[in-house]
Amino acid sequence: MRGRLTRIMLIGAAAAVTVMLSAAGALAATWSVHPAGSFTAPLNQGTMILFKDDTSGLTLACPAATAKGDVPKSGHGLAGNGIATISRNTWGTSTRVCTGPLQSMSTAVSTNTPWKFNAAGYNASVDGGQTRGTITASGAGIGFKIASSALGVACSMTIGGSKSAPASASFLYDNSSHLLAITDVTNLKVLSSNCPAVNAGDRERFITTPASKAGSSVTHGYSVSSRIHLTSP
Repeated sequence: MRGRLTRIMLIGAAAAVTVMLSAAGALAATWSVHPAGSFTAPLNQGTMILFKDDTSGLTLACPAATAKGDVPKSGHGLAGNGIATISRNTWGTSTRVCTGPLQSMSTAVSTNTPWKFNAAGYNASVDGGQTRGTITASGAGIGFKIASSALGVACSMTIGGSKSAPASASFLYDNSSHLLAITDVTNLKVLSSNCPAVNAGDRERFITTPASKAGSSVTHGYSVSSRIHLTSP
């Protein structure tokens, strides 16, 4: 009986420690951000956004893009989920289109907005503080509609996720440079297409290039004009 009581006490103590550590982790995962309000974020010089079809190998390279969004609340002790949102994102302009094979010219717009920024980790030693996290959206997740023209023939495609496997992206944001990089994407695929060699079900990628890695300063990406400062204790 004594041995059994000892085991119960040890298990209980371990559980209590686990709860305390979990609580401490939850308390540490709070965020400070300023200023609140709307922001605009064009690409900085030398950055490209790539849309790549992993099945066909076809790639669209966009030299121009602009994200418009909002920081809903400034202050301290904030939750990381929904720390900021994107209301609209465009890729390519009438004078700086996205280009691809067969001299194709394309533009793209975001769908299923607003997209939500979820801060997940913080490294104070990189470029004034570097935040990593995910970009998500409700339902099927983030999505895109792309309009293209190749050799005088117009076509279009939609890409995104599904309700069972929503599409999301990973990001890095640096406080000193105010640059935001898209580093990876999950569950992104072609939903519909009448473009040659691009078919529904193809796996898609969406990233900024030159690439950025966590722990190193972001040098290429979206330049956030409101100079958002984001930290976590």
